[in-house]
Amino acid sequence: MKHFYPFSLQRKRRSNNFKKILSGLTILLGGVGMTSAQVSSYTFSQSSGNYNSISGTVLGDATGNTAATSLDSNLYPISLPFNFVFNGTAYNSANVSTNGFITFGATAPTAGTTTPISGTAAYDGAIAAWGRDLNSVFDINGSTGNISWTTRGTAPNREVVIQWKDFRPVYTLSVTNVYLFSFQVILQETSNTIKTVYNNGAFLLGNTAVSSTVQVGLRGSSNSDFNNRLNTSSSEFVNSTPGTLNTSTQSFNSSSAVPGMPPAGLTYTWTPPSCYTPSGLSAGATTANTIAISWNASSSAPGTYDVYYSTNNTAPTSSTAPSIPPVSGTSTTLNSLAPSTTYYIWVRSNCGGGDTSMWTSLPVQVSTQCMPPSLITTTGATACTTGSTTLTLSATAAPGATIRWYDTQTGGNQLGTGNTFTTPSISSTTNYWASAANIGNATNVGPATPAGVGSGSAESTSWDLLFTAKTNIALNSVDIFPGTVGQTGAIEILTASGTSITSIPFTTTVSGNTTAQTVLLNVSLPPGTYAMRRTGTAKLYRNNGGAVFPYSTPEVVITGTTFSSYPSYYFYFYNLNFTPTCESARTMVTAEISCMSTSETQMKEKIKVHPNPFSDYINISRPELVKSVKITDITGKLIRTINNPDSVLRLSDLSQGMYILMLEMKDGSQEQKKVIKK
Repeated sequence: MKHFYPFSLQRKRRSNNFKKILSGLTILLGGVGMTSAQVSSYTFSQSSGNYNSISGTVLGDATGNTAATSLDSNLYPISLPFNFVFNGTAYNSANVSTNGFITFGATAPTAGTTTPISGTAAYDGAIAAWGRDLNSVFDINGSTGNISWTTRGTAPNREVVIQWKDFRPVYTLSVTNVYLFSFQVILQETSNTIKTVYNNGAFLLGNTAVSSTVQVGLRGSSNSDFNNRLNTSSSEFVNSTPGTLNTSTQSFNSSSAVPGMPPAGLTYTWTPPSCYTPSGLSAGATTANTIAISWNASSSAPGTYDVYYSTNNTAPTSSTAPSIPPVSGTSTTLNSLAPSTTYYIWVRSNCGGGDTSMWTSLPVQVSTQCMPPSLITTTGATACTTGSTTLTLSATAAPGATIRWYDTQTGGNQLGTGNTFTTPSISSTTNYWASAANIGNATNVGPATPAGVGSGSAESTSWDLLFTAKTNIALNSVDIFPGTVGQTGAIEILTASGTSITSIPFTTTVSGNTTAQTVLLNVSLPPGTYAMRRTGTAKLYRNNGGAVFPYSTPEVVITGTTFSSYPSYYFYFYNLNFTPTCESARTMVTAEISCMSTSETQMKEKIKVHPNPFSDYINISRPELVKSVKITDITGKLIRTINNPDSVLRLSDLSQGMYILMLEMKDGSQEQKKVIKK
């Protein structure tokens, strides 16, 4: 026979306590994936048949009865003779573990993986017939275990059979109490059906009961996508029910009828759906009333897709009606949404004739932007001087809004608030910008101090704090707790894609885990996911335990850190202070140093638009002074740009409502006019 050798034979024998720690971590970290639930849509059935042993290609033989020689935690890659479609993807290879399972995909499990369904390894999927820590025996009463595989039948109805022969139900090195049994995983061509088949077991030596639990079933590309079996020690193995968690197991006992062991020929069958769930659902651009979404095409090539959205995260069922008409492509835009509102969105394949997939297992959560108040008018100012002077600019906004004044169109510095702004002393024409904003109350989120969270130390490691803004906010400041006075560093804010938004330098002025140094940030953020990062040489206090995520307000949620292996750590940034803010786009207002004649100045100031309200057209009184006209709705969305306008603007195609005419003058200044279409 041809023998295949494992690519990893190294094995560290772990103590029982260490196994418990690993198991606890697996449970703690489980269920974090964001993939589509597809293996959960496989149909399960159980039957009684025959166990047909194979004598195929041997992957590994037990050669002794020690940890290193008894097929303890070895892994073998195999090439499949046909493309097997698992969870909607075709595979021509698999990895076979002596711990009772196989996996698919480029990422293999570690040789010591013992929880194939609840584990967080990044393989594409797993089939567990008897998933736990296992090993076999060598030459005990004439029995030696091995693991092998073969192909049966002819195309297009072949099947791959992978067999674990004469394995112990649990890992043990005992040579005085030996219970053995066998089992198989079967992959069927064309139908892509999965079977696990069991043979009954028996004692070779001794009669001390062997009992424990085992993971049996399927896992998708993350442990949030599972289809497994469950029975407790008080119910028979053959009477299992669907698992409720990715950690659900089947109890067994070699010597007791309840729960017992699998009888000879017990067959579990998982049949794939005919209509697969699409994957990769994500949100794109948002406005106050729209959300763009997209997803990856389903392997079922459905004719259309259904979309459901809601303001609560209660998942839809198979009978839930879609929220919008069927979508023929893999993207759409949700319209007529409420501003400043969080929506949960699901999608499913619609293969026609009532055949639909399951909805995506976890929704995309995304918030619409706020509806900013309108900046109604702006008025610049002009002075004729050979020296320097101050000028007063003015603007009006919707009732209740605050007018903010800036030195640049985006970013930059806020110079003041109010309907008027007096410039500093200037000697040449200078542009400023005004916006209208609705401003909420300043709020804090996150722990107040490292000492209040738990143990920690001052460090300079590169781990980020992650947070989500559910609405527009001004991130005002954050508290840091330096280890030493006089060190330099910076606080960087990044988007979810890693793009830097701003970097704020600081020099530490205090030290200790109870004395805060407040760093002003003053950065405006739209709804989205962000990271806050420490850079530089400054060592800041962080916690190595005690954090309980998320830290939440209705507007901002601190979700965790990039140090995901240790979810109770908290890094560097405490007491985040922010103000919910909804702000319009900025409009340029010019402080002009010019010595035009009085008649020229009056001519410029006499530009009028009429009628207002209008039906089909608007007249501009002095079009020769206007370079362009931009027409926006009250949210700031650009509707049209008219360069070198005539005296008549024909706007009969606009819908009824309020619009802003932004007049860009040939001298570089701007004026805004609010108009209403009847």
